[in-house]
Amino acid sequence: MNLCIDIGNTFIKSAVFSENEIVARNQWTAASKDLAHKLISDSSQIRHVILCSVRDDDNVLAGMLRKYFPRLVVLDENTPVPFRNRYETANTLGKDRLAAVAGANNIYPGRNVLVIDAGTAITYDVIDEHDCYLGGNISPGLDMRLKALHNYTERLPLVKPRLKVPFLANNTEEAIASGVQNGIIFEMDSYISRLGEQFSELAAIITGGDAGFFDKKLKNTIFAHPDLILTGLNRILTYNVENR
Repeated sequence: MNLCIDIGNTFIKSAVFSENEIVARNQWTAASKDLAHKLISDSSQIRHVILCSVRDDDNVLAGMLRKYFPRLVVLDENTPVPFRNRYETANTLGKDRLAAVAGANNIYPGRNVLVIDAGTAITYDVIDEHDCYLGGNISPGLDMRLKALHNYTERLPLVKPRLKVPFLANNTEEAIASGVQNGIIFEMDSYISRLGEQFSELAAIITGGDAGFFDKKLKNTIFAHPDLILTGLNRILTYNVENR
């Protein structure tokens, strides 16, 4: 079985895969020795491990895991992936974006796919029908936009995300929530529509912690996949094991 670990900006997620199926999953907020011990203690049937991190505090965890799994794969710009990467600055590409693209390519092989990851930031990435990752864009995420309105103005309050917002608001808190959340919906729909004109039979996948705020509100058809990054990590790990 494979153990895949995704260290994101907010949460640390892990999943154990038996071939392509998740058989166990966990979530934490901080990397630590205790977390490493927990992962190792549950590892009796684990044969291969991959670690993907967007943080700078993963060295302790990686070091401890490597003692038990000498062939630990730490995803970086030099890790072989099952597609061609045309991103010009591979060393600055978020490893979570790379994993999400691998997951999308695994779900829709031979298809043009737009991956939307709605997390701390919102990323838009495209992999084409020829298995080429073409790149993408980054914009502020939901919480970031709400906090920016509060932090960079004198009087606007800090508003929490809401599952339902009016299209036109008649009070300030709803005006902020509606402006931010509807603005993101318009943004996502525009990306899907414009890229759909450029890439035939484009499939769209949304993932990330805030995907639930948007997936059912979009005008365009989109597939929500909460474990897309973990699925992609499993695909990359399997590819590396098969090609050693």
